[in-house]
Amino acid sequence: MRWIRAATDRVPTTWFAGLATALFLAGTAAFGGLSTVAAEPVRELSAGQEHINDQLALSVQRAVLVDDLPEVGVEAGAGERVLALIATVENRWTHPLPTTGDTSVTQAVRISGVGDTRPDAVARYDDATHSPWLQPRVPAEVVMAWTVDAGAFEAGDTLSVELHDTRLSVGRLVTAGEAWVDPVLAARVSVSITDVGAGASTEEPR
Repeated sequence: MRWIRAATDRVPTTWFAGLATALFLAGTAAFGGLSTVAAEPVRELSAGQEHINDQLALSVQRAVLVDDLPEVGVEAGAGERVLALIATVENRWTHPLPTTGDTSVTQAVRISGVGDTRPDAVARYDDATHSPWLQPRVPAEVVMAWTVDAGAFEAGDTLSVELHDTRLSVGRLVTAGEAWVDPVLAARVSVSITDVGAGASTEEPR
């Protein structure tokens, strides 16, 4: 037995780790392989229905097309229009939350047909403050706007708005502070588009 012990003493420990891993995988393969965790189903919502996660509560109220929307901070170029979402958002975190940039509300919202892009601009609906910060537990109505090709959407189209959940990352070593990261699709909101033409606001037609 001493020669077996002597031989194994000369074998790197990483070999034993690799052998153990290989034996483990071979064993699990015999029982159908490694189990996987099923992804959470994507919720299907309608306009006005609220999606809630640890970061925020958000409900898309309506969607409008407009020729231009400088009040929000978006100016359409030649062959373009502005697509805007009016949404109610509540910051459910314990710190003020930006509406634009990293670790912000705009990480949560995408529109099918516009590509994987965040809104071009965000403003408060009541006073047009650009890129507002949301205080904890204080709901606010905001306008999120994208420039789109003039023929990309029409009045009456059903818009699919994708809402993403994020996780809170706490900095360690080199990275400091807290940030909301890794957006994952969690819900889709279907909302009908209203065309307000050259209207200077996003108010619904009377």
